[in-house]
Amino acid sequence: MKRVFFYIVTACLILVSCQKTIDDDTAGTGRLVVEGWIDSGGHPTVILTRSFSPMSTESTTLSDLVVRWANVTISDGERTETMIGRIDNSMTPPFVYTTAQITGVPGRTYTITAEYEGERIVSSCTMPRPVDISRIDVAPVADSDTLREVSLTFVPGIGNDKCYQLAVYDPSLSGRMLPCFMGAYAASSSGGGEVTLTVCRPSIDTDGGDYTPYFRTGRTIMVALTAIAPEVWRFWHEYDDFTAFGGNIFLAGTIPMHGNIDGGYGIWSARGVDVRTIIIE
Repeated sequence: MKRVFFYIVTACLILVSCQKTIDDDTAGTGRLVVEGWIDSGGHPTVILTRSFSPMSTESTTLSDLVVRWANVTISDGERTETMIGRIDNSMTPPFVYTTAQITGVPGRTYTITAEYEGERIVSSCTMPRPVDISRIDVAPVADSDTLREVSLTFVPGIGNDKCYQLAVYDPSLSGRMLPCFMGAYAASSSGGGEVTLTVCRPSIDTDGGDYTPYFRTGRTIMVALTAIAPEVWRFWHEYDDFTAFGGNIFLAGTIPMHGNIDGGYGIWSARGVDVRTIIIE
């Protein structure tokens, strides 16, 4: 049973809201969906699934949608490496493609391709320079002895280096770093002084109607400030809107989510990352 309110896979299940400038007559069940990323100093990870319409009468499980035998490659502009598929139980779904032969370096452009059953998808993304976290503050929440509000302060870059996303690794939620709820932020292109953002806890499907943006005391978490390309920011900003209106039956299915995958759906991210570990006291 899935535990994490996973992002791209959820998007592929609600196909109508995951559109990327693809003609209406090509949209449909069974297209390749990508969730992939490479962080500065890290190695690439790609999750491949098939899109699925909730209007379908077919009986389909998450396992049925996972693509396990694709030919996936990554290039950094100098060399191309084949990514190996393997089981990773910290992920949802628990199957990823990866390679240790490519390491993320800011300024480089990373291109992935995937071929499966006659389909081919391609995506390229340039990794921005990381921006340092100035400080992380933890403050009590009114009328609660066990919840804390977390905020992050940084000085945005200038020019094109202005798009960011907050992410959190909390072992109690998932075995991976998850984007924070409403965590996509675009700074002014002219730069400026410090910016302070609230770090909202990622939303997971086991929250039900009891979601809280705050963190419980006694936990050790990792908080990340990721510098991302504008097209990646747009996707996650639209996903934030979708999540925020997810309980509204009149709005949930009408918000588009524009990815950067040619030939399919989803998002490929190259992220400049600064990570800090904190104890929620």
